[in-house]
Amino acid sequence: MLNWLLLLVMSTLGLLVYLRLAPKLKLVDEPNHRSLHHAPTVVGAGAVPMLLLAWVFSLSSAMPHTNVIAFLLLGLVGIGLWDDWRGVASSLRLGCYVAAGLVLSALLHAGADAQWWSIVITGLAVAWCINLVNFMDGVDGLVTVHVLCTAAGLGLVAAFHPSVVVSRDLLMLCAALVACFAPLLWLNWPPAKVFMGDAGAVPLGFFLAVLGMLAVDAHRSLGYAWLILMMPLLVDTGITLLIRLLTGHAPHVAHRDHAYQRLALRAGSPMPVTLGLLAMHVVWLFPLAVTAVTTALFPLLLVLLSAIPSVFLVVYARGRD
Repeated sequence: MLNWLLLLVMSTLGLLVYLRLAPKLKLVDEPNHRSLHHAPTVVGAGAVPMLLLAWVFSLSSAMPHTNVIAFLLLGLVGIGLWDDWRGVASSLRLGCYVAAGLVLSALLHAGADAQWWSIVITGLAVAWCINLVNFMDGVDGLVTVHVLCTAAGLGLVAAFHPSVVVSRDLLMLCAALVACFAPLLWLNWPPAKVFMGDAGAVPLGFFLAVLGMLAVDAHRSLGYAWLILMMPLLVDTGITLLIRLLTGHAPHVAHRDHAYQRLALRAGSPMPVTLGLLAMHVVWLFPLAVTAVTTALFPLLLVLLSAIPSVFLVVYARGRD
């Protein structure tokens, strides 16, 4: 318990220092034509909790090569921070994400009788998870709420899982994520004083992919729980990307066509969207995740059920153009 309180205090103090230093370093996001904020806002604050989380991960024994994986996290923090500060070409960013995913996949498959295509598919899935979080980090508090709910939910179902010994590492890392990122929500809550930025969203997507791998490795039902809790991001990003590809839009060009962006614009405030996601997690996704872990009946049906509110909101957001 004291360890988590220490992380909470360290993250809070680090964020307060960052809030003071960032404007002097010109780490400030100016509003533009696709922004949903109207005033210059400190960006890149997600680097603070991510650095702490990388340190915690390096000390864990959750999986092989934790030091190398922690180094990958630090590299992604650096790339994201540079992008927040100076900007990085989308092709270079994507290349770094894919490289990080492939290295992680190769490390985890080392010594196993894995086919090359399995390593590639896993690596691309990690890169997609990175983009997933980064794409959705566009409304005050949204991704922070999602990450805290996902980590708390996954940690709770891991804590009460019959194979609790197997899922102990997963529980500890989920708790560490909550302790590190809870202070960010205080500053990122609408109206946000700071933005997570690529410095937080990019390595966070990578870390969520690591949690997903740990969940599957601990027990298949925990893998289903992870998938259920990640569903809002999967649905919004997946459908939006598909529609943009079908309508001839370049997938790498920044936009504000996601359902969460449309809903925030319609409401005139990010608050209803962020609160709505919180309610979806508490009322719908977490109970389904618990059900997936406590019963072996129809896990794929539970995954499909978890997508219903997100699909409805995407259709609703696009249906009144």
